[in-house]
Amino acid sequence: MRKILIIVSIVIVMIISYYLVSAFVLQQQKINKQSFYVHLQPEWNSYPQNLVYEVTNVWNQKDTTPLSSQERIKIARESNVEEVQYQHQKPYIVVRNSNTNCHDSWEPHYARFGADTLRHYIEFASGLQKHPDPNITIYTTQPSNQDRIEHESQIKSGYSQFIPICASKDGSTFDYSVRINDERLGFDVYFVPSIQMQEFYENGDSRFSPYVDGSCSGQNYLRFSGTCNNVSKDSGLLIVIPDTLNLPLTKIEVWLYEK
Repeated sequence: MRKILIIVSIVIVMIISYYLVSAFVLQQQKINKQSFYVHLQPEWNSYPQNLVYEVTNVWNQKDTTPLSSQERIKIARESNVEEVQYQHQKPYIVVRNSNTNCHDSWEPHYARFGADTLRHYIEFASGLQKHPDPNITIYTTQPSNQDRIEHESQIKSGYSQFIPICASKDGSTFDYSVRINDERLGFDVYFVPSIQMQEFYENGDSRFSPYVDGSCSGQNYLRFSGTCNNVSKDSGLLIVIPDTLNLPLTKIEVWLYEK
C-alpha cells in the first residue's frame, strides 16, 4: 500500500511539473498535431494494408490573433479532404485530419497528461528517449533489421510522404524524430526544401537535393532523430517506406521542433 501511495505521489508531482513547464517555458511556442491516413489501392503490393502518419509540429510563437470558429471550419473544409493521388502509376487515397496549415495550435487533453508523462519517463529511463523533458520527444536512433541491399532495392518503388513543417521564419534549425511500428521494415527520411522534392525523388531526378547542413537524412531506420539547420518555411520531411507492409495499419510517428 505504501509503495502505491509513493507511486501515485510521484505521478502527481510529474503532472504538476508538466503544467508549470507548459505555463512558463513553452508559452513562447505553438503546437500543431495532425494525421495523414493513407489507403493504398490494389495496384500496390502492400494492399490492403494502410498507413497513418501522426505528426507533432512545435514552432516559435508569433503574435497572431487566434482563429475564430468560422475560420477553423473554413480551413478544415479546404485542408481536411480526401484526395486520390498517384506514385509509380499506382493510386492511393490520402485523408488529412486536424490540418490547420500551421494557423492554429493544439491544446492537449488533460486526462492524457499523467499517462503520457509517465510513459515518457519510463522510455527515458530505458534509453529510448534522449530528452528527460516530457514536452520533447526525441528518440534514440535505431537501424532497421532489414538487410541493407534488400532495403535499397525495395525502397525505389516504395511509398513516400511529405510532412510539412511549421516555422516562424526562414533559416530555422529543427530537431526532429521519426519512428515506425513495424520492426521488419526500415524507412528513409530526408529534410527537403519543398514538396517538389517528392516528385524529384519518385522520378529519380538529379535535382533531388535534401538539406545537408546537419543530420538531415537517414536511411533504413526503425527510429531516427537529427538536427537540420538553415531550413526554409516551405521545407518538410520526406519519409519513404518499402511497398512491403506487414501490418494491417503501419504507424509512423513524427516530431518536429523549431529551435
